[in-house]
Amino acid sequence: MDAEELLRRYAAGERDFSRVKVDSSSLRDAELSGIDLSGAILFGAELDRANLTGANLSRAKLGSAWLEGANLAGANLSHAIVSDGALGDADLSGADLSYADLTECALSGANLSGADLTGTLLGTPLLKGANLTDVDLSRASIYLPGGIENPRLEGAIFCNTTLPDGTKIVSFF
Repeated sequence: MDAEELLRRYAAGERDFSRVKVDSSSLRDAELSGIDLSGAILFGAELDRANLTGANLSRAKLGSAWLEGANLAGANLSHAIVSDGALGDADLSGADLSYADLTECALSGANLSGADLTGTLLGTPLLKGANLTDVDLSRASIYLPGGIENPRLEGAIFCNTTLPDGTKIVSFF
């Protein structure tokens, strides 16, 4: 399916696009709140600034996708593959990222407040300026030598954040 068809069908009221393969066409700035793309193949998709609030992207394959500035608040990305993707400045507040593969993702400036990162593969993430309020990193697979002094965390917001080693940070800006 190409992006134009998906947008046309979405505009007509269809929301279930589970397990579809979307060509790597541009869906930049698209209004797709509440869409069901569970199990969909969106490899390399351009979803910059798209509104995917409350979307179901569980088990979606989003490797190398561009989601810069996308609104994914409350979205379900559990078990999704987003490795090598770009999520800078994305709103992932309250999102379910449990068991997702986010290795090598750029998450600079992303809002991850309240996101569920249980079992999430983060590798060595770039989290400069990210909001990690109410995030528990102790159950995620993450490598951050040096802890909060790691330069990949420069400017990140920590408030009620649990670090990979179990240390709880009440407030650190």
